[in-house]
Amino acid sequence: MDVNEKLITITDKAVSKLREIMARENNKAAGVRLALVRTRCMGGRGFGYEVTPEEFPTADDVVSEENGIKVYIDPASAKYLVDAELDYVDTRAEAGFKVDNPNIVARCPCGRHDIFE
Repeated sequence: MDVNEKLITITDKAVSKLREIMARENNKAAGVRLALVRTRCMGGRGFGYEVTPEEFPTADDVVSEENGIKVYIDPASAKYLVDAELDYVDTRAEAGFKVDNPNIVARCPCGRHDIFE
């Protein structure tokens, strides 16, 4: 993947919430880490997403930036996150970061975890 290639899109809501979290926690993080985390769904084939403040990327990370927010993604996760969108939702049913990912091939029966080929 080209270093200058935009990997993911971050919505304005997600940017706003990330800035709020970093300011509130007086966090020194320059960005966030977005990673795929394997779950036990579908015999271990399911993945969830983890978004955490991070001060620095690792040497192998793919770094994407949008609206002043840097996103650090490990190479194993990056190949599954091309053209994904990081959003923040706040409804009666759910609140939190949500990834809209065009690379999934299925969802586990609980509907919460994505399956990739």
